Formats: sequence, structure tokens, C-alpha cells
Amino acid sequence: MSAMIPFRGQHGLANRDASTLWEDALFRPFFDMGDWLGSSSFRVDIKDQGQQYELQAEMPGVRKEDIHLSVDNGMLTIAADFNHQQKEEKENYVYSERRSGRFQRSFSLDGIEEEGIRAQYRDGVLTLHLPKTRVEEKPETRTIAIDD
Repeated sequence: MSAMIPFRGQHGLANRDASTLWEDALFRPFFDMGDWLGSSSFRVDIKDQGQQYELQAEMPGVRKEDIHLSVDNGMLTIAADFNHQQKEEKENYVYSERRSGRFQRSFSLDGIEEEGIRAQYRDGVLTLHLPKTRVEEKPETRTIAIDD
């Protein structure tokens, strides 16, 4: 299961100055306004289904052709470009809100058969099927006779 933990780089507290301390994952949820203003990334669920992992990434409003999946040096990267504009007009009031940019997340593929990865996108959810590599069974313990 540790193979599918999202890659976030180094988050150690040692050798950090005060300006980078607040960027640490421990503190970021307290100061991150991303969910108030529209998430700066996307959320994932990862399920262990025995022979494979299933990763579901929520990407509402993103077009399939704007999603980019790549595997490089044992890392799976999911990236997407988005451009969303919402307008609402009522009487003398005009409301307009825009979001655009690119977000991405990377995951280690340790223990994953890279060639067998499959993806589908439906109703704003990207689903990846990540087959586990076959673990060779180790022979049972046996005793060895000592010759005279």
C-alpha cells in the first residue's frame, strides 16, 4: 500500500528557515485558502482491490482532452489544464468568476506493473486501474542435512 502514497517531495523540518516552515504539509491546511477560492489541485481516493489499486481523481469541469497522464522514471504524473468561466446576470448585478491554470500530482509506481495501467474518464472522475506486480512466492522453509 505504501507504493501508492502520493509523492510530495521532502517535508522534513530539519534545516528549514522560518519562511519555508509555513509551507510544510503540517501547517498548510491551516493557511491554505485553495478550497475557498477553487481548489488548486484535485482530490484522489486510492483503493486496494487485491490484484490492483484503483485511483479515482476528482476533476469536475475538466475536459478529457485537457488531462495528461505520463509515466517517467517510476513516477505516474496526472496533470490537467483548466479554464473555467462562470457568468451570472441579474437586474443591474453582473457576477463573473474565472479560474484557469494547470495542476498536477505525482505518485510512485513501486510495485505497479506500468504497462498494464488503464484509465477512463467519466462524469468528472478520472479512474486509473493500476495492476500490482506479481510477487514471486518464496519456497517454504526446509532443513538441510549435514554430510559426515
